[in-house]
This record gives sequence, structure tokens and C-alpha cells, in this order.
Amino acid sequence: MAEIAERRNVPARASRDRLAGMLGLHPRQLASVTPDLADRITSHVNVLNRRLQYLVDTGSVDEMTGALRRIPGLKAIEREMSRARRFGDIRLVAAFVDLDRLKIVNDTSGHTAGDGLIKEVAGILRNRLRAYDLVIRWGGDEFVCILPETGLWAANRVLAEIAGEFQRSTGQTFSVGLAEIDLEESASELIDRADDDLYRRRRTPVPDVQLSGGSLGG
Repeated sequence: MAEIAERRNVPARASRDRLAGMLGLHPRQLASVTPDLADRITSHVNVLNRRLQYLVDTGSVDEMTGALRRIPGLKAIEREMSRARRFGDIRLVAAFVDLDRLKIVNDTSGHTAGDGLIKEVAGILRNRLRAYDLVIRWGGDEFVCILPETGLWAANRVLAEIAGEFQRSTGQTFSVGLAEIDLEESASELIDRADDDLYRRRRTPVPDVQLSGGSLGG
């Protein structure tokens, strides 16, 4: 009887149909999603899409990688740090990511291959991090990621997992440096500390993090 009533509930079906269309799913795959939840998810997706379109329209997004450009990205970092200061939340981590041996790839396989690696690392960062984490193209093959509500241990674990996935996919590696927010410092100082950590790790490699389904937030 409940299924019959559900089929007759046109607004409920419409809510799931809209969400299924946005996610590229068949409505049957969302059969367990209530109409209220479907509407809420649809609303959030619409907000994210509008924000993304705004970033694209204002030139804030790097066309090659889909990451934020450096100047708009720095402003976004400052906003996240201001929010952390307001709430006294020190769980915010900056990750500085740098491709290893890109010059060798460019010299031996050509710049097209090098550009492909840059796109690949940007894509895996954007896909594996959370929707509200920041991924910024800082330089040619350098990226800065900002992970709010995240401690160093969780950030290290997840970035190690992403690095492992990138290596399995491409045969190449990238290096990562991490820094946790100091509520008194500027965005540039936070990023500089993450960059310093990257070079420290390159000089003295830290033990590998065990990769077993790490998640952010800890």
C-alpha cells in the first residue's frame, strides 16, 4: 500500500526525479530518499553549482585544472581563516602539493604529458577532497589545499592516500607539506609554513602513513 501511495504522490516523485537528473542517476536508485531530503540535497547542489558558475564567470577558476586561481584562492583562504578565528577553531590545515620531477617528464615526454599530469593531480585532489575544501593552483605544478575542520593527523592520512592513488594511476608522485592554522598568522604565513614542511619532508622523508580508508574531520 505504501508503494502505491508513493507512486500516486506526484510531488514526491518529482523531487526525486529532479535530484536523479542532477546526479545522473535513475530515479529508482533514490527510492529510499525521502522527498524532504531530496529537496534539501537538490537545494545544496544548486547552491554549489551557482557558486561554481560565479567562479567561472569571474575568472576565478584556472581553465586548465578547474582549481581556483592564486589571487581569488588567497582571498578564499583568508575568509576560511577569519571564520576559524571567529569560532576559535584551530582545526584547519593547509596542504602544499608539488609534483615531483615534472621537468624530467617535460624533457623526455613533452609538455603535453607534463600538462596531463598537472590536470591529473588537480582532478584527483578536487574529486577526493570534500566539496567545501579549497584546491588552488598556486604555481605551474604547485597546489594549495585548505581543509577546514581538520587536524594534522587526518589531513596527513588523507593526503597520503590521495598520493598513493595518484602514483598507482600515473606512475608519478607528488610531495606534500602540511601546516595547521595559527590564529595569529596571515594566510601567506600559513602557506609558507606548509611549503617549508614540504621541503623538510623532501630532505628527511617521514614514514609512510598506512592507507586504510582515511577521512577528514579528525
